Amino acid sequence: MSAQTVPPNAPDRRHFLPEVQALRAVAVALVVLFHLWPSGVFSGGFVGVDAFFVISGYLITSHLLRELDATGTVRLAAFYARRARRLLPAAVVVLLACTGASVLLLPSDLWSGTAQEVAASGFYVQNLWLASKAVTYSASNDVASPVQHFWSLSAEEQFYLLWPSLILASCWIGRRWLRGRTTRTVGAALVLLTMASFAFSCWETAAHPAAAYFITPTRAWEFGVGALLVLVLRRAVLPMGLRVALRWGGIAAVFFCAVTYSQATPFPGWRAALPVLATAAVITAGDTGRRDPLGRAFGLRPVQWLGDVSYSVYLWHWPLIVFWPYVAGHDLTLIDRLLLIAVCLVISAFSKRYVEDLTRLWPRLRHSPRRTLAAALGVMLAIGAATAGQAYAANVQENAAIANLADSRSNPCFGARALAHRDRCPDAFTAAPLTPVSKADAPWAPVKGCAGLPQVPGALSCYWGKGRPSRVVALVGDSHAEHWRAALHLIAREKNWRVVEMFAGGCPATYAHSVEFERRSRDGNVCSDWTRRTTQQLRALAPDEIVTSAYVKPNKFSPPGSGPAGFEAVWREWRQFSQVAVVRDIPGTNGRNGPQCLAVHAGDPLACSSPRRVVLEDDDMMRAARAMRSDGIRVVDLSDKFCDPRTCYAVVGKAPVYYDYDHMTNQFSASLAPFLAAGLT
Repeated sequence: MSAQTVPPNAPDRRHFLPEVQALRAVAVALVVLFHLWPSGVFSGGFVGVDAFFVISGYLITSHLLRELDATGTVRLAAFYARRARRLLPAAVVVLLACTGASVLLLPSDLWSGTAQEVAASGFYVQNLWLASKAVTYSASNDVASPVQHFWSLSAEEQFYLLWPSLILASCWIGRRWLRGRTTRTVGAALVLLTMASFAFSCWETAAHPAAAYFITPTRAWEFGVGALLVLVLRRAVLPMGLRVALRWGGIAAVFFCAVTYSQATPFPGWRAALPVLATAAVITAGDTGRRDPLGRAFGLRPVQWLGDVSYSVYLWHWPLIVFWPYVAGHDLTLIDRLLLIAVCLVISAFSKRYVEDLTRLWPRLRHSPRRTLAAALGVMLAIGAATAGQAYAANVQENAAIANLADSRSNPCFGARALAHRDRCPDAFTAAPLTPVSKADAPWAPVKGCAGLPQVPGALSCYWGKGRPSRVVALVGDSHAEHWRAALHLIAREKNWRVVEMFAGGCPATYAHSVEFERRSRDGNVCSDWTRRTTQQLRALAPDEIVTSAYVKPNKFSPPGSGPAGFEAVWREWRQFSQVAVVRDIPGTNGRNGPQCLAVHAGDPLACSSPRRVVLEDDDMMRAARAMRSDGIRVVDLSDKFCDPRTCYAVVGKAPVYYDYDHMTNQFSASLAPFLAAGLT
């Protein structure tokens, strides 16, 4: 989408440019439709990005080789200046607009993260930032930022940071040592790069699928395929019948992938080969003449126009999707989505004409690569300054939220305590939050008084008293055990307990084999092995009580039906040296992000509530706990602090319940301390 629009070699000018523009139109349309309807007909519309990568590799390489043919070299400064004039102006406008809109529209807990991603996007390392977050379990529930889509631009620019130099080095080697066979040397370098990247993509997608989606080495082969086309088409002359077959087959394959792939498809890896080769086939086919109906469709003015503005459409569509609900005050409806498409096209048309074209053709920059690169550095620094200001504002908001929270803890109508004083707190389920969700509400936020336990890797020991603690309590499980730590810490401070914490993100403490989590396959031994190591450590510590909870619903156990037995086996071992309390998991959010929903439906927290029968489900952990009550397993069920008999609420006693899609805020967890204490031994 962001490739140069310089056509290939002169003889092919009329043949390939319309095909490229049509491919761009198809690619950006698929991406937009996928983002608007992720589970719709085009559930695999993300393959449009792969098509863009192939197109970009083809066009940039054709331009570089044409310059090499004409001058014998590639002027790197001029190359990067052209890229800057083509890409930066529109990108900077979008990034600055997102920075301002984030402060005006998004919840304050998202300001800091958005600022970080805007800065990463401005310096074209957004894909690396997202990849680093993808391997962190605590980031898996983050709301998508308005600039998340800049990852593809970052991957593209990182590739082109090295690609011109690789061409120059290949030509130098060909001239010096291979009897002037520069084209063959460039081709050999391309083949090696493409094959190595493809092999790595297949391996990394299987080993680390979340991070593999974003990083450049897993995508470089897609640019390489486009680049190889330039060399192939310099020599190949295909018959018309084959070209028609390639065009129709290529377009059909792109749409096949867009319809049959989904977010559950491991990607990129070998599955990306089909949309990549399909795009290459359409480019190879070129112009198939007026008799080809697909050729006439490609040449339609709306199709060519959409291809021409595809870069602006790609830049603007995602921020509009993110911000629209906050402006409308409700989730996206069908009318909203259609209106959003229209608004995006209008903005993109203005952006193309008055931002992209105006700066790309501005004489003062066009004739001076040095001036262009200096201006590029200046605007990137401006983005850094803007995001620093946004981060500062986020810090101010977070400190204010922490201060408000400290004041509210003595309020009998705050949080779950409001349910014990319904006569004095009639608006326990209906009042708006007293303080917004902040980063301090994260269940995994650092806590003073907690330090690593030297003899137990990965564990924390939390103690705030003096002398010998009256009791040692271990909190064990996944992040849904972790979000009870705010409540347990308050109890421990009051009763002089020492708390030992052992957590594994996404892993319930069970001997059952969890082979899938949140629709992603994983080694079934990962969680059970962690549980065995944890049990050995607990046996050595011999705590007075073990408190455990888990997010069981997204786990798939093998063999089917083995879930309850896996929990029971662990608890029998624990009962040999400790008391055991199982805390029922909290109600879900029905697929909504808590703070985001409250921000969208400002003033109406009831709009974010959910039916109790839908979000409070039984699970294997609770089945096992009920079965083992007679064996001394204590069951703590605080569901009535979240729900009445029919509804579960997003705000209780002016305290926001949810930190994200399924975790509690620390402020609401803390309000549950007296009720959790009553349920423990």
